Amino acid sequence: MFFKVIILFLLIVNSVHANSLEFESLYAQILANYWHPTINIHGVNTTVFDYAEIKKDADKPNSLFKKTLRAIEQTNISQFKSPSELKAFWINAHNFTAINLVINNYPVDSIRSLKISLVKYPWSKKTIRISNTSYSLKQIEKDILLKEFDDPRIVFAVSCAAVSCPDRTAEAFTAEKLEEQLDEMIRIFFKNSRKGLKLNRDTKTLTLSWILKKDIELFGNKEEEMLKFVLPYLDPEMLTWLSNNPVEIDYFEHDWTLNDLAQADN
Repeated sequence: MFFKVIILFLLIVNSVHANSLEFESLYAQILANYWHPTINIHGVNTTVFDYAEIKKDADKPNSLFKKTLRAIEQTNISQFKSPSELKAFWINAHNFTAINLVINNYPVDSIRSLKISLVKYPWSKKTIRISNTSYSLKQIEKDILLKEFDDPRIVFAVSCAAVSCPDRTAEAFTAEKLEEQLDEMIRIFFKNSRKGLKLNRDTKTLTLSWILKKDIELFGNKEEEMLKFVLPYLDPEMLTWLSNNPVEIDYFEHDWTLNDLAQADN
């Protein structure tokens, strides 16, 4: 009888751990199915999702979206074996939660739609359950990811589901490739001169993403420290120019239009 209890316990533990792996796999399928390469929205080149098709899938009883939702709800956080596994999970969890928030209210033209939040602040809404605890986007980003991992790259990795966000990719974050994925996402973002980074040599102005302004406390509330974070992601020619020329810092206006295929410029 004792051994039967032990075997049953091990089966339950393995099943719970399988759910943590299952969520990553299912979420990756959602990205592969509904992510779309860059298009123009308000003249900004950005990757998007086909939210209309995700919504159709989400409305079906045993759909990929429903399976992914069940998998994240059943994930046992204690089963992750390394900080990289935990970090990758929470970034994916945040980004899936953002999609889920949109889908629950779709059609909307922005995650800040009044349909989602009457005060246009959806980040405080507890919209996902994981291991019997409800979380908001703000909790996942601020209270878990930034607090536990102290990595400013996180603010680029977590999706705000908007045109001005760093481009999403067609793959989930994974523990094995996490460092490479984070750096590559930021490198690509800073090459986008409409939302990431733009250098005007004539006026000696460096225009940066609003995200850097919003989260400047991660860099000690100093633009000089923030620039030390930015510079390693730039190409050598630009880096050389900046090292020899002082610049004024400016920031892009943040476009909150949903990163939705339906929002594409005509």
